Amino acid sequence: MDASDDPIQPDDLDGLFAPLEPDTPCALAVSGGSDSTALMVLFADWLRRLGQDTAHRTVLTVDHGLRADSASEARSVAVAAARLGYRHATLVWKGPKPLTGIQVAARHARYRLMGDYMRAHGIGLLLTAHTRDDQAETLLMRLARGSGLDGLSAMAPMAPLRDHDRGETEPCGVRMIARPLLDVPKARLRATLRAQGIAWIEDPANRAPEFERSRLRAQRAQLDALGLTDAMLALSAARLLRARRTLDRIVAQFCDPDAGAVSVDACGIFTIDRNRLRQAGEEIVLRVLQRAIVAAGGSEEPVPLGRLEAIVAAICHDNLSIQRRWTLARALIAIKAQTAVIEREPGREPPPELTVAPGTTVLWDGRFRVSVGPDFSAGPVQVRALGEAALRDLRRRGAVATSPAARAAAMVPSVWHKGELIAVPSLCYWKAPHGCGAIGATFCGIAKCRRA
Repeated sequence: MDASDDPIQPDDLDGLFAPLEPDTPCALAVSGGSDSTALMVLFADWLRRLGQDTAHRTVLTVDHGLRADSASEARSVAVAAARLGYRHATLVWKGPKPLTGIQVAARHARYRLMGDYMRAHGIGLLLTAHTRDDQAETLLMRLARGSGLDGLSAMAPMAPLRDHDRGETEPCGVRMIARPLLDVPKARLRATLRAQGIAWIEDPANRAPEFERSRLRAQRAQLDALGLTDAMLALSAARLLRARRTLDRIVAQFCDPDAGAVSVDACGIFTIDRNRLRQAGEEIVLRVLQRAIVAAGGSEEPVPLGRLEAIVAAICHDNLSIQRRWTLARALIAIKAQTAVIEREPGREPPPELTVAPGTTVLWDGRFRVSVGPDFSAGPVQVRALGEAALRDLRRRGAVATSPAARAAAMVPSVWHKGELIAVPSLCYWKAPHGCGAIGATFCGIAKCRRA
């Protein structure tokens, strides 16, 4: 895409949006700023060129409630969206707001609200207006934090839309986020709107010096003079993304059960061959452990890179006879002579208790997908950690095998109805007449660990 500030021409639209399936139901994230307004306008232009109707697409605006004008600004976006033929919905961030980290909290709330709307309306694709400028700013911000390759690599044009609400009903299929404007400078988008006589909203937060991104924008001229232009920074981020994808493929191959280096049991315990890890190299070890920790711990919080690097160094360089243990991101990591074992950390943060209706699948504790079939006629059930007492009772009665480690087995999901334990799918226990067809639980760690 040309780096000039010329308006985007009709012939450019296929290059922006052709990777998208025009018949796919989608939503557009539009705040009313120049970038998202241009996305809304350009996507409508492209659809019209294809003979498609914008009425089957929905513009989503989040009212964060952080400024007095936020509600009226959302209404102005609704008017602009209607003028272009879109559906529109305003999503309100309710409840108390944090005193610090407000931009991060607002971003999480924004994606949670949009994700909830998409799930409720069967929409699988979200279009956002991230630009080349955003790529460059993100790279600089993460450099300042000492980020590794994953943090420095570019935002992908298409990626899974991250869930910000563990424990809620899971969607059918994977929701995706598309960023069709990643190669486009902000200046071209503004020139396009000016050429069409379309106004946009200026958010004063974009100039507020208390925010890191605003401070970077204020230094734009100095950065350009040093050669740190948006174009060069975005190019570096894209090349880092290429390297990251290559490493991800290697990690996925290492984690493949057929490769024999990583095994995962039904209770969520990862056992990894330590010699194979040492042979793989530190960067691969780091990535394998990171994925196993995320899957075993079930936490959506990032794994601290510095602490993880210390564990990797111990695995790769300590004498094999030394045994050590760590806790990190809700996971317990133990290295032995031949293996590294990773499982859910007990005690510090108890797993949740959820009520699940028939015909529903939920993500429990960020680790297990628990489903209750639509034919289960007894009504809602409660899902909670099995616990040591219930585990001892099941083993005393010979109702479950004794092989899984007690600590991990006590942390698997159990299903209760009116105070009675009716199923522990991870331990192959179902109380008659509640068969495995009615109630199930699957550890999603293997898919998480192999995901590239």
